Amino acid sequence: MTHRLKAYIALLFVAAIWGIAGPVIKHTLHFLPPFTFLFYRFLFVSLFCLPILLYLWKKSKISFQDLPKLFLLGLMSTTINLSLIFFGFERTTALDGTLLSSITPIFIVIGGAMFLKEKVTRLEKIGLLVVLAGAFLTVIQPLLEKGIFAQENLLGNLLILFAGLQWTTYVLLAKESLKRHSPLAITASAGLVGLITFLPLAFFEQGKAIFNFNFLVSSPSAFWGVFYMAILSYVLAYFLYNFGISKIEVSEAAIFSYLQPLFAAPLAVLWLKEIVTLPFLFGASVIALGVFLSEYRPSRLAARKKKE
Repeated sequence: MTHRLKAYIALLFVAAIWGIAGPVIKHTLHFLPPFTFLFYRFLFVSLFCLPILLYLWKKSKISFQDLPKLFLLGLMSTTINLSLIFFGFERTTALDGTLLSSITPIFIVIGGAMFLKEKVTRLEKIGLLVVLAGAFLTVIQPLLEKGIFAQENLLGNLLILFAGLQWTTYVLLAKESLKRHSPLAITASAGLVGLITFLPLAFFEQGKAIFNFNFLVSSPSAFWGVFYMAILSYVLAYFLYNFGISKIEVSEAAIFSYLQPLFAAPLAVLWLKEIVTLPFLFGASVIALGVFLSEYRPSRLAARKKKE
C-alpha cells in the first residue's frame, strides 16, 4: 500500500468522522447546552491525552515567549470557532450546518490569494464564485422554505458560515507557528486552552451543576455525544488528519472536506428526521459545481501521474 493510498484512507475516515459530527452535535444539544457540552468534551480530551500533551510540549521545546501566541491560536481554534459552530447547529439543521462547514477550504483559498499572494487560476476563480453563490443560497434557504418564520435557522446558518471565515483567519495566522511547532503540539495546546476557557463559560451557563457528573453518566445520549466529539472527532480525527497531510499536499487533502455532507445526510434524514428540500438540493448542487471547478487542475493530475 503506497503512502498516498494510506493518506487517502486516513482522510476518508476523517471526512466520515467530521461528517457524522454534525448530526451528533445537533442531537446532543437537546440534552446539553453548548458551553457545557464543549467543557465536557475538552475535559474528556484532557484526561485521555494529558500524558501525550505533556510529552509533545516537552519535545517541541515551547518557550514562555511562545505561550501568548499559542494561547491566541487555541482561543481562535477552540473557544471562538467551536462556540460559533455549536450555537449555529443549535439553531439550524444538521444538513445545512454540515454543508456550510464543508466549504471552509474555499475560504482558505480566497484568504491565501488575498493576504498571502498565493496564485489562483481563472478556472479556480470561477469555481470560487460559484461556491460562494451556492453558500449564499444555502444560508437563505430557510427564508425560501418558511419565509419570515425561519429567522432562527437563518441565524444558525450565518453563525456556521462566519465560523468558516473565522477559521480561515486562524489558518492564516497559524501558518507561521506551524513552521516552528508541529501540528500535534498546536492541537494539544488548543485542547488545554479549550478546557480552561470553556470552564467559566459552562459555569456561567449551568452553575455548579456542571460538576454533577451523575447527570452526564445517567444520560446515555449526552455521554456518547460528548465521547464521540472528544475521542473520535478530536483525538482520532486530528491524528488521522495530521497523518494524511504529512503524506500528500494540503490542497489535495482539502478535497476530502467536501465529502462530509455525504456522511451527514443519511443520519440527518434517518436519525434526526430532517427533510431534504429542493432549495437545499439546489444550493448543494451549486456548491458541488463550484468545488469541481475550483479543484479541477489537469496539470496537477498529470504531474502526479508522471511522479507515480
